[in-house]
Amino acid sequence: MADRLPPFHTLAAFEAVARHQSFAKAAEELALTQSAISHRISRLEQHLGARCIVRGRGSITLTPQGMQLLSGVLDAMSALQNACTRLRNPRRKVIRLSVGPAFARSWLIERLGGFYREHEEIDIEINAVKLAQTGKLNCLKSGEADLAIRYGADSDWQGYSAAKLLQSEIFPVCGPAYVEKAGPFKKPAALLGATLLRLPRQPWTPWFRAAGLDCGEPAQGPSFSDAGIMLDAAARDQGVALARSELAGFDLNVGRLVRLFDISIATDCAYYAICPPAAAERTEVGTFVNWLVKTAQQPQAANA
Repeated sequence: MADRLPPFHTLAAFEAVARHQSFAKAAEELALTQSAISHRISRLEQHLGARCIVRGRGSITLTPQGMQLLSGVLDAMSALQNACTRLRNPRRKVIRLSVGPAFARSWLIERLGGFYREHEEIDIEINAVKLAQTGKLNCLKSGEADLAIRYGADSDWQGYSAAKLLQSEIFPVCGPAYVEKAGPFKKPAALLGATLLRLPRQPWTPWFRAAGLDCGEPAQGPSFSDAGIMLDAAARDQGVALARSELAGFDLNVGRLVRLFDISIATDCAYYAICPPAAAERTEVGTFVNWLVKTAQQPQAANA
């Protein structure tokens, strides 16, 4: 690995320059000369074979390659910082949680303060990343996470300890301004003239059928790979989206989204808290899973 990675001091210099947007301030922080910082950046770029920083008059700019490198460097430094914190505080209990960004933003973060108030001795390290359907459990298999919150069917978690949290209902939503622009949507058939936002794994046809509409799957309209991004597009008046109740709840409460019609459909999928059997035996993991289950059973208003 040492042969493949650039020297750590060159990465530290790069991170400091990117953070301060200044060679002078980076040099001051690291107790080096600006010349030494420049030398380390040059050595880093030679090692990578790519330009990372462009210096201008009184400013610096990261190249696309530099932006990509910075993301990786920040992730690595955060992991190192967390590891050092755990070593300095061996009595604190840490749970590494993997969760989708949409669920983290719309449901988990809104409620997590309640857990910390009850369990000050436990820290949750949240890694919110978009995952491919086939890679839902990779972080548990590799040991990168102790616990994961995933959307799927009960049969998806064979060999793991899985606690069901929330059963989804699906219904159409859009931004308030889109109702004024493209509405009024008095009947479900009115949606056929609207821009329908699409999520490949969440088709419109079942909802059309529940609404009494005899029509096929939309072949046009923006398509998204992530449910959270699709809801953000709907909130920005770009069309109508089919929303999972858990992901749309917060935006509906604050008025960023409005629900169209009382018609909803249930799915065979739900949100689950999943962990390997060994992690399930840890007291802090069991405590957190029990809190998730209890919190998920409470009404939305009680959690808000």
